[in-house]
Amino acid sequence: MDKVEITGTNNGPIVTGGTNSGSISGGTIHHGPSDQVTGELIALLTLLRVEVGKAGVAKQEVIEDNLADLTTDARNPDEVIPAVVVSRWEKVKSLLSGTAQFTELIAKISEHVSKVFG
Repeated sequence: MDKVEITGTNNGPIVTGGTNSGSISGGTIHHGPSDQVTGELIALLTLLRVEVGKAGVAKQEVIEDNLADLTTDARNPDEVIPAVVVSRWEKVKSLLSGTAQFTELIAKISEHVSKVFG
């Protein structure tokens, strides 16, 4: 995850890349994707939806519906099951396979989906 926010008073150890054997008292820990990464994912999904609409690809309505759902998921990453989101994205990718004009955008979105939901 890209962001860890600790508020309040922290009286415990902070360990990265390992385990915490102590306790944290008086603090609240929030973790998850950074707002920047989430915002970029939403922008990329929106752009792909617009481009798919312009291109008139096969199964366009299914793709657009899934992209709309993915955008909603990206706006609420803590309220979704990551495996469902990843599966939805894989479906969109497979429906767009062989469409060279979207290759770069698909790669960028895949990277962001991995960061937010992976």
